[in-house]
Amino acid sequence: MQNRLRAWLQYVFVALAVVLTVFQLYSTSGIAIFNSTLQRVAHLSLVLCLTFIFVPCNTKYGKEKPEPPLLTVIDIALACLAMGIAVFYFQNSNEIFDRFAYVDEVTPQQMFFGTALIVLVLEATRRAAGLPLVIVALCFIAYGLFGADLPGAFGHVPITPEAMIEQLFLLTEGIYGVAIGAAATMIFAFVLFGAFLEVSNMSSVFMDLSCVLTRKAKGGPAKVAIFASALFGTISGSAQANVYGTGIFTIPLMKKVGYSAPFAGAVEACASTGGQLMPPIMGAAAFIMADITQVGYLTIAKSALLPSILFYLSLYAMIHFEAVKHNIGTMPASEIPPLSSVTRRLYYLLPLAFLIVMMLLGRSVNFSAFAGCGVIFLLSLFREETRLTPRRLQKVAVTATRNTLMITCACACAGIVVGIISLTGGGFKLINILMSFVDGNLPLLLVMLMLTCFIVGMGVPTAPAYIIVSVLAAPAMIKLGVPMIGAHMFCLYYAVLSTITPPVCMAAFSAASIADANAMRTGFTAVKLGAIAFIIPFFFVYQPELLFQGSFPDIVMATVTAIVGVIGMTAGLQRQFLTGCGIVESALLFAGGLCCIYPGSRTDLIGLGLILGIGLFQYWRRLPRHGEPARAE
Repeated sequence: MQNRLRAWLQYVFVALAVVLTVFQLYSTSGIAIFNSTLQRVAHLSLVLCLTFIFVPCNTKYGKEKPEPPLLTVIDIALACLAMGIAVFYFQNSNEIFDRFAYVDEVTPQQMFFGTALIVLVLEATRRAAGLPLVIVALCFIAYGLFGADLPGAFGHVPITPEAMIEQLFLLTEGIYGVAIGAAATMIFAFVLFGAFLEVSNMSSVFMDLSCVLTRKAKGGPAKVAIFASALFGTISGSAQANVYGTGIFTIPLMKKVGYSAPFAGAVEACASTGGQLMPPIMGAAAFIMADITQVGYLTIAKSALLPSILFYLSLYAMIHFEAVKHNIGTMPASEIPPLSSVTRRLYYLLPLAFLIVMMLLGRSVNFSAFAGCGVIFLLSLFREETRLTPRRLQKVAVTATRNTLMITCACACAGIVVGIISLTGGGFKLINILMSFVDGNLPLLLVMLMLTCFIVGMGVPTAPAYIIVSVLAAPAMIKLGVPMIGAHMFCLYYAVLSTITPPVCMAAFSAASIADANAMRTGFTAVKLGAIAFIIPFFFVYQPELLFQGSFPDIVMATVTAIVGVIGMTAGLQRQFLTGCGIVESALLFAGGLCCIYPGSRTDLIGLGLILGIGLFQYWRRLPRHGEPARAE
């Protein structure tokens, strides 16, 4: 009986996944004009319903251990309640839209469905995204209800349960706010685009192309991880998904050529994390940033381009110097696909190129993504291995739905936090406290906000971590003169890096499970590999040219010196440049790299002089003496 019920629920899940996909295409692609709030309500209710059907109440239950019948019945009841909330909202939409905020009374029915929505969002988030974000949301709910009793600047005016339900359920400043709006539109569109690439097997060209490009490079498999994760990460939008998507191939190969298990896992974790910063698609948080800042997604992608290149350049240099130091070989020839096979499939990259061109031509993000899906479908017809049959199209809907469950639930939960911050004025209070504490000291403020990002990001997906930190921190940075894009990019960068920052570093933990390595050791190794990435945001705050803001000559100069600086700092950390480095040489290389990235022509000249000087000295040291062959240290 239990097995039949679960099998029946699987059919329900597939049917609802198709319904969700068709609804998204209908409501957000421009086919029809749909009220944005009602679209968010329907999207969230469908996702909640699907989460309760698909994700078991207790993770110990799975295929090997069936869920008890009572829990299955509870799952069905919660799914029905989620749909009931949407039905209530649609039936009473005119009354909800016409009411006067903070004036009209909250009815008992609204209290019931609003409370139910909060409970369902918390439970669905616990299942799909884990407990840490739920704990954060519960703390903010407690602050909203009981914070009036706190002393001094931490307190706020008394807030009734009715006012909280109004804020979180009836207005668009809570659960149905900006975060869920992005999840229900742009994010789902690109999740669907990624699902089309994955199911059609056209994404396989990313891995094969990476293998061909790095086939003769020292430590080849680690460099494959960089290229593959950068390419695959643009469509996955999740560091953990990226780890599993490429790590199952790259991590065993890295171990095979001589890298230790923790190092192999750390390389993949870092490379996968950077995928959320790499245009043109980036991760879910980038779409939310576009909504919050109202500057357009293309501007966000352009600003993220150079920081993401510097991120991967630093990682590439770290791996290269590590391979040279330990004489780690190239990729095994048996693992490299034939060049002809890759070139025949290069047209698989056309949908990505089409997507970029459409956005550059000014078309909306949603339209570009959905049109890209159409291009994938047409191109898939040319080969049997990629052809999207009706069964495969069904799989596309299921894959997109599974990938969107965690993102949507996390965004809805983050909406609870944002709504309460807005209701209590907590954001302004924190800004005032921070401003009085740092007393106009921007570097101190940046360090505090970096640590805040790491704390908020512990076990929390990047998107909600960015939302929470940007609401609290970005205004404080802007108040001290940081440009809005720079402030939000700072928050995004560290929200992304929190996935490789111990003690809770989910990308590193995922990679460690594949590498069969110690999780914490993998996490700390990932921090070492990404050390330069932790410094980069400080420099683009002080040098907006690194975000492509400024005159063309200044941007070119900032780009060149930043690239040289990253290589210098990496060589200093790895104690390897043209040859092995002593302590003094390493220190001078690192200092030279810092000077190159720090804005100012004087510091650029000092940095270039130090790095060039060490390079010439090491080149001279390698020259043969008295007819001896050149020394390779």
